[in-house]
Amino acid sequence: MSIQRPTRLAVTLAAILAAAFLLVGCGAAPATGWSSARVVDQTIYLGSTTGKVMAVNAADGSVKWQFPTDKTLGALYATPAIVNGSLYIGAFDQVNHQNRLYALDLNGAKKWEFDATQPIVSSPSVVGGTVYFGSNDRKIYAVDATTGAKKWDYATKGEIWADPTVVNGVLYVPSLDHNLYALDTATGTLKWTFDLTGISATKPAVENGVVYVAGLSKLYALDAMSGAKKWEFEASNWIWTNPTISDGVMYLAALDGNVYAIDLLTGKPKWNAPFKAGSSVRSAIAVDSGVLYFGSDDFNIYAVNASTGQVKWTRTTNGRVLASPTIANGVIYIQSYDHLLYALDAATGQAKWALNAGDGKTVTPVPGAVK
Repeated sequence: MSIQRPTRLAVTLAAILAAAFLLVGCGAAPATGWSSARVVDQTIYLGSTTGKVMAVNAADGSVKWQFPTDKTLGALYATPAIVNGSLYIGAFDQVNHQNRLYALDLNGAKKWEFDATQPIVSSPSVVGGTVYFGSNDRKIYAVDATTGAKKWDYATKGEIWADPTVVNGVLYVPSLDHNLYALDTATGTLKWTFDLTGISATKPAVENGVVYVAGLSKLYALDAMSGAKKWEFEASNWIWTNPTISDGVMYLAALDGNVYAIDLLTGKPKWNAPFKAGSSVRSAIAVDSGVLYFGSDDFNIYAVNASTGQVKWTRTTNGRVLASPTIANGVIYIQSYDHLLYALDAATGQAKWALNAGDGKTVTPVPGAVK
């Protein structure tokens, strides 16, 4: 069955709906964000659903520190980048209008902050002593990782929600103006653009000289040097997830709950049919030991066989799961909109512990169950 190409009106409506989704809860009930975790040396670093940057002991869920201690940073959609003993994360603060990129040391002390003037959804990429990130002011920034001084910025015609990807001196990032931009990392000079024919909020993946990026419901494979299209794949709905590559296969999902495995060379599906989650999948897919892990709006965390697309187990939570899972030492760490950070056994889905981001205390018994 052919899939009808979205009209310009449909694309515009999608952008409005997406913006409304990001801003849900602003005002009386602030938006909570969906920051994913990073694990370094048995410590979990994340932006909590209560608007604080947290460092958590991976073994037992005890909180090491929170930043700031006296307020919140608003909604934290960005996932922290940790490089050379520093943590970098941007904030989406519509209430206090402090939409800043923060640099912290790994003890939670602030090193510097950079005012982007508009909310930050984009997660930072740190390469060669420079922090790259996008903002709702329609710009991509390059900032000195040590001092926070701006090196350059590049203006697009739309907000930038996607995380930038930096490979071989080139930065790739899509804008909500429907274009993918390839910029020189040293100067911010434009190399080429590609029309995605729809808005994109997903991080490009780059492998073997090919850029893979989603635009609305399509996944494109482009030559990294020129931007020339190699192939395209059309999903059944808007692709929100950041594409994940493992062993020559691309894994990604759509807002109707379909999860796809795509051959990198041909752009053809690897499974006979997509895996179907119970609701939208925004969570990027983590791959470990031949198993896919991701969350869904249906309150579930899934483990799916990467080769067959068959479910291994599901774990229920008490909220939507929009954050992406992080796996370390056989344990999955992932946040849910029930304000809990879950630590689950990757093989079974059984809970090891859960942390309440609101009061910083572990929760016993852990909510939910394995199916």
